[in-house]
Amino acid sequence: MTSAPTIVDETIANNGSANGILSLLIKEVDMSANGYIAIVTSVVVILLLSHFSTPSMNALEPPLIKPSFPFIGHIIGLIWHQAKYHIILRRKTLQPIATLPMLTGKMYAVWDPALIAAGLRNKNLSTTPHTIAFAKALSQLRDETDAIIRGPENDAPVVEHMMRYVIPPALAGAGLQRMNEVALAQLAIDFDSIGSESIPNVWLWLRHLMTLPTTKALYGDEDPFAKDPSLEDVLWTFEANLPKLVTNFLPSVISPAGHHARATLSHALSQYYCVRHDVGPSVSEFVRARAETLRANGIADDEIARIEIMLPFAAMVNTVPSLFWFFSFIFSKPTLVGQLREELKELATQDGDEVTIALGALEDRAPLLTSCYREMLRVTNHQVSTRTVVQDTILSNGKGNSYLLRKDNVVQMSIGTSHSIEEFWGPDVEDFNPERFLSHANGKGDSRSDGPGSQKLIKAAFQPFGGGLHLCPGRHFAYAEMMAVISTILLGFEVEPLGGGEWKLPGWATWSLIDAVTKPKGQGKGSGAQIKRREGWEGVRWKYEL
Repeated sequence: MTSAPTIVDETIANNGSANGILSLLIKEVDMSANGYIAIVTSVVVILLLSHFSTPSMNALEPPLIKPSFPFIGHIIGLIWHQAKYHIILRRKTLQPIATLPMLTGKMYAVWDPALIAAGLRNKNLSTTPHTIAFAKALSQLRDETDAIIRGPENDAPVVEHMMRYVIPPALAGAGLQRMNEVALAQLAIDFDSIGSESIPNVWLWLRHLMTLPTTKALYGDEDPFAKDPSLEDVLWTFEANLPKLVTNFLPSVISPAGHHARATLSHALSQYYCVRHDVGPSVSEFVRARAETLRANGIADDEIARIEIMLPFAAMVNTVPSLFWFFSFIFSKPTLVGQLREELKELATQDGDEVTIALGALEDRAPLLTSCYREMLRVTNHQVSTRTVVQDTILSNGKGNSYLLRKDNVVQMSIGTSHSIEEFWGPDVEDFNPERFLSHANGKGDSRSDGPGSQKLIKAAFQPFGGGLHLCPGRHFAYAEMMAVISTILLGFEVEPLGGGEWKLPGWATWSLIDAVTKPKGQGKGSGAQIKRREGWEGVRWKYEL
């Protein structure tokens, strides 16, 4: 067990105590009676602020990190830096876990990979309170629907049932196979139509490329996004305004574009659910089973549409930026492009003008591409898993260090921090290293050492899909889509920066607490490309084998 909580006080820093502050003030203030009064008053104010901004602590709780500005310093830090604030604090303090005082309460921040893994598995750290609040604010549910979602004990039984018994089987086995087949068939159609293109913005191009395959895989033949292509821009307008909408504070004033986009999407999905298109044979098991569960619990069709407004967003909000960086990291390295093409040649078979890519064999037979995929996830994933402690809980790292988390406090587990610790990943932790997950023996990391960059430490710190009950259920679907796109472009197309010259990767946008993968700065402005068929691949049509 740990000792009494360490206080890392950024306010006093290296000045030590009130005596240290007093010494500094004496040097600057005229030592008149008024000067002494000013000094004493300042010290009293500082001590009072420090006292009242320090929450009550048990000796076993994580170390306390006090902000520079009492009461609201950490809140401002999270608003300003978003998910990156956790990385900033961890690098400054080198703590594995911390208690952050906020207003008159506190929040726990978890940064050590072993503690994160333990927290993700712990049933006493619950997402339910946040799910309830998020659904109410974002979906604008009626009170009777909100009451059903909350349940009589505020334990969201419908949500818990969905997470345990509905979503996992719907996104596995035959359900997953069917979704993959529909999405990949649409991607093949789209790639078959591409000859030579000037792409002003790769981010927007990939976003468009991914939207219809994903929505058709979800909604089937009556896909609202296929019937009304204008909904694509509406969807992404809604997504861009989520941080404002989720506050639920005067949404029509604070975010008129987002508010209008939400209403438009709700109306389109109402037309889908109210006529029961969700029970058709071409609909994914994922959409069908969710709607069936909601109806069985007494939720009306138009309210199902409001709840399910998040489905297309959830299916693409992390896949699209992941694909953008996957594309950008690879094609900005010409030597890597050549190596990957050689690797993929063995997985493509040609029958006349039809080429089939064996996507199901990539993980075993394309170790470099698989390493690039995992490294992209490591570099770009900044996910913060937010939960509430529903019962006093001990969190242990398996090495003798344990911490008490008190009931009713919020916990944030920063996977982005786990992916950025030099002691686990080595001195090039900030870089995209395409070979990081390779070894000459098995293509899955170096198992011969225990130091930074070893297979042992990489396995411990690599957590892009979360864990426990909330392990990302759509990860296999997203993997198939991304690998199909990248493999097809590598094999069949030449890609160069628009206008020639060298690739210039855009910077990072804000590391939002809402999503898990960082988007490109400025909506990918400046990421243009020229794409054309490779010689000998001009008339090829594409197929994918899972």
